[in-house]
This record gives sequence, structure tokens and C-alpha cells, in this order.
Amino acid sequence: MITTSKRAVLYARFSSDNQRSESIDAQIRAMKSYCDYNNIAIIETYIDEAKSATTAQRPAFQKMIADSKSHNFDVVLVHKLDRFARNRYDSALAKRELKRNGVAVYSVLENLDDSPESIMMEAVLEGMSEYYSQNLAREVMKGMLENALQCKHTGGKPPLGYDVDLKTRKLIVNEEEAKAVRLIFEMYADGKGYNEILDELFARNYKTKTGNNFLKNSLYGILTNHKYKGTYIYNKSSSKASDGTRNSHMMKNNEDIIAVEGGCPQLIDDETFNKVQKRVADNRHTGGKMNAKHRYLLSGKIFCRECGKAMVGNARFCGRGKRLYITYKCPTKRHSCSNKEINRNYLEKYVVDLLESEIFNVTAIKEIAKEIKSHQRTDKEVNQKKIEELKLQLTETNNAITNITEIIVRGQKFDSLIGKLAELEEKKGELEIEILKATSEEVSEKLAYDKLIDIKHIPSEYAKVKENVFANTYKEFIQDFIAKIDVGKYNVEITLKTGLEVCSRLDKKLNVGRKEIYENKIG
Repeated sequence: MITTSKRAVLYARFSSDNQRSESIDAQIRAMKSYCDYNNIAIIETYIDEAKSATTAQRPAFQKMIADSKSHNFDVVLVHKLDRFARNRYDSALAKRELKRNGVAVYSVLENLDDSPESIMMEAVLEGMSEYYSQNLAREVMKGMLENALQCKHTGGKPPLGYDVDLKTRKLIVNEEEAKAVRLIFEMYADGKGYNEILDELFARNYKTKTGNNFLKNSLYGILTNHKYKGTYIYNKSSSKASDGTRNSHMMKNNEDIIAVEGGCPQLIDDETFNKVQKRVADNRHTGGKMNAKHRYLLSGKIFCRECGKAMVGNARFCGRGKRLYITYKCPTKRHSCSNKEINRNYLEKYVVDLLESEIFNVTAIKEIAKEIKSHQRTDKEVNQKKIEELKLQLTETNNAITNITEIIVRGQKFDSLIGKLAELEEKKGELEIEILKATSEEVSEKLAYDKLIDIKHIPSEYAKVKENVFANTYKEFIQDFIAKIDVGKYNVEITLKTGLEVCSRLDKKLNVGRKEIYENKIG
């Protein structure tokens, strides 16, 4: 029995396998009645709707665990233990974390205490709950596998280029969307890069299934989807790793995969599809080989904000699984500099995505070109006015020199005139140098205008070098547009440059938090 001095939070879950609208209300009513009966103060209520207990990503549950560190409550109260978790391992981990923070878990319907009998009973109840969950999942999978064997759509949005026939539940061609799919395959088979394909899709106003603009990830998913060559694929990827954590990138064994040739309408001919798969595989192989060398895209450009030293690449294995962790870190010893290392992959992806949004695309280049032209017009007008003034001064100086020279030639030698002549000659020389410099600036503006024509090719040039991100040309290309990156404890300052001195005012300095980089929030 909970004593009257206890403070409790309520946790309720409305699961997808128990779709009753009154479920949450019923749970909360029962828990409130329990608290009223035992004179327990309710601090907070946490609710996860339509979430399975087998899913670790329960936001309210995770927040509750995190809030327990504040020691504002002593008990987590649930209606039944299966509302807390159906997996004994997850349950044990969560309870251990709560216990560390002085918080116990109690159930309204299962009156358990700390006795050995209650501990045994709790284990039995959790085991039964886990069995129910696993058995339900197995029965659901049976039905989905049967549908897959008949090449029926098993749920979710169909791939781009297809719709679902409501009667047969099989895939049918969406001709309008299929145009985008065919374009993607044709361009990639012809050697075009992702950026070039994205630009073309944008120009033709082609959208994804959800109505958004295409991204690189969506292109890869399309290019590797075997449905487009008419092969129905099901159960290819695993939703969970061996430890129960979600991992949609893991591939299942071939014997577990359902593949039916001709199981859906073919959009891409075999020759084109196979050509694309070869190129995808070649790029993946090249990238993997080079990745073993741990290339650092930002080396020479990245500095520690705390001590000013250039940060260096660092690779190490960490955790129980000996996972490779690659970072940029300050070379200064820990006792002299307290700055934290930063994940290489997240930072490099953020910087490249930032460059793509700011410079490496047609829209951005047009804006840069517009700014450069405006800059050039203003500077040209100012420079021409300056040259005209200097030439006027030079004419006046030359006239004065001529007059004094004529006087001296006539034999009238005055020391003051000779001194004045020397001053005028010196001034003439200075004016000629100033005019030459001003004219050179005008020439450099012409060269800059020529560069303006070249800058329009940046998106296509980037698309070429990006085909192999591990090549030196890619690193050199990227670094041409990075002035400096200063990494602090909590924030990173990224300074981008256009590469043109005449438009240095277009250079951008952005101060972003580490969290934004890890979440890849651009803009």
C-alpha cells in the first residue's frame, strides 16, 4: 500500500491493438479513484496515444522517465502493468532508471509490493503480456505474408508512379507520376548526378508522392526499388535489429524475402534498370573503400573556438558493440581546453547541405549573380568618376609643368620655379599611378564579370564532383566555398564565401547550435 505522503504521476497508453476511444479515459478514471482512495497527490499525467508498448519511441513515456530525475514525484501509477511495457527487458531498464531516481512503479489492478511473491507475480504478468504482444505480431504477419504472396499492397503509401486498385488491392500505374520515375532512371543511367536530376525535376515541377520536392534520399529509394522493373518485393528489410531496436536499413536473408517476378506493372525496362543498379553498386563500393581511410572534408578549415587551434580528425571504437565513432576534436590536452569533439558525419552533412541551399543550386546562383551585377554597376560608376577626376588633375598638372618649362627655356631661371617643377613632376607621377590603379580595378571588374559567367556553372560542376564524395576534387571544390568553421562548446560558427573578392559582402556567417547540426535544421 502506498502511504499518504507519496506523490504520483499517472501514465496511460492507448495502444493501436486496443482501439477503444474510451480506453484512455477509463485508465485515468481508475487511477484517479485509486489516488483519491489512498489520499495520494497527483503531480502530472502522461499520455501516449496509439503507441504500442513494444515501441521505444513513446514521447510521453520518455519524458516521464526524464522528469523523474527532478525528484518531484515518488511513484509512477499505471492502470495495468502491460500499459507500462510488454517487453521484460525494456520494462527492467525503465524501472531501473526510475529506481535510481527514487521512483517506484505501481499498478491499480495488480496490487503488488516488494515481497518475493509479488516480484515473482510481476515477472509472470510481464511475461504473459510479452507473449500476447509477440503472438499478436505473428498473427498479423501471417495475414500480411498471405497478401504479399498474392502481390497485394500491404499498407502505407504506394511507391511513386503507382496507385492501389481499391477492388484488387494491387498496384496500378499512375501515368503522371510515372513520368518522373522514368526521367529519374533515364538521367541516372545517362551518367547524370543527383543534383542535376533534382534540378530537372524541380524545373518540370515534379513532386514526390506526398507533394514535396525531391531530395537525394528519395532518389536513392526510387533508383533501388525493384517494383519498377515489375518485381513485387516484400519483407526485404528488417524493422528491428537483433537487440530489438529499430533499424530499417538491415536486410533480411534471401529465404525470408518474397519476390514475385511480374507481380506488379513494369515502369522501367530491364536494360535501364540493370544499368542503374550497376552504377549504384559501383558508387557504393568506391565510397566504402575510401571511407576506410576516414577522409575529413573540413580539415584545414575547422578550428576550436576555445583555444584557436585547428581541429583534427579522430576515429575510435566505443560502446559494447565497438561502434566506429569519427569526430573532429581539439588537439589541445583536456586540462588546457574544455571544448568537446563534434561528430564528423553530422557536421560535414550539415555544411554540405548548407552550401547546397546557399550556393550549389540554380536559384542561389541567380541571386548571387544579381547581387554581383548590382555591385559591379555601383562600383563601376564610382570608379569611372574617380578616373575622370584624376585625369582632370593630371591635365592641370601637365599644363602647369608646360608653363614652368617654357619660362625656364626662355632663360628665366628661378630657384622657386625649379622647386615647383620638381613638385609637379612628382605629383604627375602619383596621378599616373592612381589612374593606372583605377583602370586596373576596372579591368578586374571585367574579369569578375567573366567570372560571373563561370559561376553559373557551379551547380553542374558540383553535381559532377559529388559522384564520388571521397575524391580529392570533391574536397577541394567544397573548401573553395568555406572560409572558416569555428567550433564552440555549444555553438558552431560557419563562414561561407562565394570565392569572388568583388562580392565578399555576399559571404555569410552563420552561428548554429550543435543540436541544430545533429538534427540537420537548415535555415
